[in-house]
Amino acid sequence: MSYQFSHEIPIYLQIMDIFRDRILSGQLSRGDQLPSVREVAMEYGVNPNTVQKAFFEMDRSELTQSERTAGRFVIASDELIDTLRQEQSQVALRDFIQRMKGLGITCEKTLALIEKGWKDE
Repeated sequence: MSYQFSHEIPIYLQIMDIFRDRILSGQLSRGDQLPSVREVAMEYGVNPNTVQKAFFEMDRSELTQSERTAGRFVIASDELIDTLRQEQSQVALRDFIQRMKGLGITCEKTLALIEKGWKDE
């Protein structure tokens, strides 16, 4: 099965985003093992070198760590996860506000929609 990647962003960054989001959402926790490079490459229909680059960057970001013979594991600290969640929420909020302004929706109306949506979930 292949995945629909954006042509505007390098694939390795999109793969990083997928796994970072899994860590930030709690789908992957500290100590959990990631699938192998080959498994991810097959799942997303990409070259294993692309996945390796994504995983290397996640190691550099201290989200994961490769154990030579055992695989790659999530090592992200609670502090790092909190920081990344804050950064992601700021990006999402900025995008949302720009979209609402583009639609001509006022701040007051936006807040009312958010409150209603939050209660409905």
